[in-house]
Amino acid sequence: MKKILFTLILVFSTVIYSQEKNQPGNNDLFSPVNIKKFADYLFCQKDYLRAADEYERYLKSIPDDTIEFKIALSYSAMCNFSEAEKRLGTIKNTSNFFVPAQMLSLKTIFQEGDIARFRNAYIAKDSDLSIPKDSGIALLYNFSSLLTEASIHNEDDFVENFPYQERSRIKYFYEWKENPPEKSPLKAALFSAIIPGAGKFYAEEYSDGIWAFIATLGTAYLAYDNFNARHYTRGWIFSALAAGFYAGNIYGSASAVQIYNTRIRFDFVNEVKTFLEDKNYFLKVFDFCK
Repeated sequence: MKKILFTLILVFSTVIYSQEKNQPGNNDLFSPVNIKKFADYLFCQKDYLRAADEYERYLKSIPDDTIEFKIALSYSAMCNFSEAEKRLGTIKNTSNFFVPAQMLSLKTIFQEGDIARFRNAYIAKDSDLSIPKDSGIALLYNFSSLLTEASIHNEDDFVENFPYQERSRIKYFYEWKENPPEKSPLKAALFSAIIPGAGKFYAEEYSDGIWAFIATLGTAYLAYDNFNARHYTRGWIFSALAAGFYAGNIYGSASAVQIYNTRIRFDFVNEVKTFLEDKNYFLKVFDFCK
């Protein structure tokens, strides 16, 4: 009796499970459509790593250049520029996303920090695609001149390459590049040679300048005082200390100016980066989450 009851329960359970499994939607959880929906949700939540993984799963079932482009956007948002560039290179020239992919590929090269490679790649693509001179990537190419060692000879011609509303900011960057507010290490050394600590003041390290002045003059006075009192051993000791402080204050002033100049260059690059990020590097924003 127990065996019969157990068999009936097993058969009944199997029938119920089979009916539930065949209900519409119950077996579609891992269908390409649902994978894409989940990936789109992750993408719009800026969970780019998992979004890229889900898009990859979707592509195993259905080729889609839009998805390829979104994967590249995901990697770019994660600052994995090399992978983004590689994925953009898979988009064929028959796709509606081919030209945007080429422009985004140039942007990723720029974001990697290889300005020379970016400029060379732009010239190569311009010869193939005839990039419009007022396009965003052309503006980025012109802007990249600010990050090269070469001087920009004509300010007006350079600034006029950009939209009117951006020109005051572009002019500010131009003037910073052409006439950076840097200081001379030689001047700092000379100032400190004349007045100990003066070079530190020139480098805007005021507290260090005060201490250099006190240490150098203080030990020099102690040396003089001990020689005057015929304490020659102490006199020579303090003379050596004074000479060390004097030489150190000259060398330290020149080094302080070099650090100051490095900070100036860092601030310039940081402001440029912030400006470009705010402008999305002059490129169109692809909003797939509307």
